Amino acid sequence: MIRNGATITPWHGRAIFGILAISSIVPFLFVTLTRGAGAGSSVSLTPFREFWDAFSNASVAFSGVTFFNFVGNMLLLVPFGAALSFIWSAPRRTFKVALTTSVISLAVEATQYSLSLGRVSSIDDVLLNTIGATAGALLVRRWSRKAQEAMSPTTLETLVHAAR
Repeated sequence: MIRNGATITPWHGRAIFGILAISSIVPFLFVTLTRGAGAGSSVSLTPFREFWDAFSNASVAFSGVTFFNFVGNMLLLVPFGAALSFIWSAPRRTFKVALTTSVISLAVEATQYSLSLGRVSSIDDVLLNTIGATAGALLVRRWSRKAQEAMSPTTLETLVHAAR
């Protein structure tokens, strides 16, 4: 809400979405940096290895653990990607979100391994996290295009006259 003639500048908007981006990554850090069920740490550096292992065994493929691992890893970072996409300008925004998320995810996986949290540090998790954040950025991109189309000059004039 704007009071007393105050306006929100692009800088203020970026600051707000920066705070939202940081806030949205907290659940991801909580889930990934808490102690897991395993005794030690292990590393899986072969891309799609966990996918193959999970879906080659029917009892594992359709379990809640597999669903949570794949879908959860993607969904946890959708809000982060969406918030980040508001921070950067349009050129290569989605690429910047994907790159930032992959670096953060790699750092989290390395931290999991070094702290011996009883989890598997996996390149698949990095890929799924990056896919989720990129999906969030793409959703914002689609939404912002639709919003720009809806806010044609005629629509803006109508809104300004209605506000008076």
